[in-house]
Amino acid sequence: MTLIDAYIDEVSKKLHKNKRENIKLELKATIEDMLPEPYSEADIMEVLKKLGSPAKVAASYQDTPRYLIGPNVFDLYTRTIKLVFPWAIFITIIVQVIQRIFLYSGEEALLSTIISAFSMTIVAIISVSFHVLFWITIFFIVIERSNTDKIQILPFLNDPKEWTPESLNIKNIPKDKLITLSDIIFSFVGIIIFTFVYWNANRLLGIYTTNGNGSLKFVMPIFNQNILQSYALFFMLCVILSLTLTFLKWRTGQWTMTIAIINALLQSAGTIVFIVIAVHQDFIHSASIPYIAAIVESNTAKVSSIIDKILLASMCIAVLANAFDIYQGFRKAKIPASKSDKLKIYD
Repeated sequence: MTLIDAYIDEVSKKLHKNKRENIKLELKATIEDMLPEPYSEADIMEVLKKLGSPAKVAASYQDTPRYLIGPNVFDLYTRTIKLVFPWAIFITIIVQVIQRIFLYSGEEALLSTIISAFSMTIVAIISVSFHVLFWITIFFIVIERSNTDKIQILPFLNDPKEWTPESLNIKNIPKDKLITLSDIIFSFVGIIIFTFVYWNANRLLGIYTTNGNGSLKFVMPIFNQNILQSYALFFMLCVILSLTLTFLKWRTGQWTMTIAIINALLQSAGTIVFIVIAVHQDFIHSASIPYIAAIVESNTAKVSSIIDKILLASMCIAVLANAFDIYQGFRKAKIPASKSDKLKIYD
């Protein structure tokens, strides 16, 4: 992607999809007419600077100036949403968690409480998101139609830097090599959930029955919490390594050899710890096997055999899945730099 292409792409994102292709051709022809023959990178920078920010150029191509948020404040509007939304969601989650902790009486099964808390938190996030978007939009509509200068009373919302061609994103990272924000969020949430389940396995992972009112009732755990706790140090090392890997992914935004190596160490360590715990003779809670046997009307030996087969299958799946993940990490990291970082600025 050249610098000109990156500029045209930014402009087209702000246009109606039916007009994009024609305007792309027109804008490219306009830029080429403004460039000397032959032209250099400095010439491209100068021309794009004269044209101005992509938001204003896109607004000039509108047939009728009808918009809810005008081009003069649209960038500030989107920047405000990006600033407020994460904090609004984060505060909502914290409030919901604190509320559920104080409301938890201990009578209801922890799993039922978590499911209820999760569903209520999702509802609260959706509600807060709509309110935040609504009031931010109303705020900018009022400000723009009265006096745009009033926005200056909120200096933390303003971008101190004037738009320049250097701010264009001309990176063309291959899709396989790219690490998206959703990947980072998914990894971070996964670490939190897995850590919580590990420390509360004796209250979450077990045998459940239903009460007369239809709610779940926890009978007994399946796994021996003492065995899990005995490997707490190794587990926390894996958690620290996972957080380090997630942070590096967020910082780089693409797979590198360093990230692939750390990922391989993490997957290998996690697999080893899982296998060591799973093969421990006291890993399964002793009272759970007779209870399960009574429910399915079988004997304890048969139930134990089935559980052993399930654990063996789980270990095999973990080894294969982690080996594939390690392979994918190195494959993505080895994508030639010429396809991702050594980019042409102009042809």
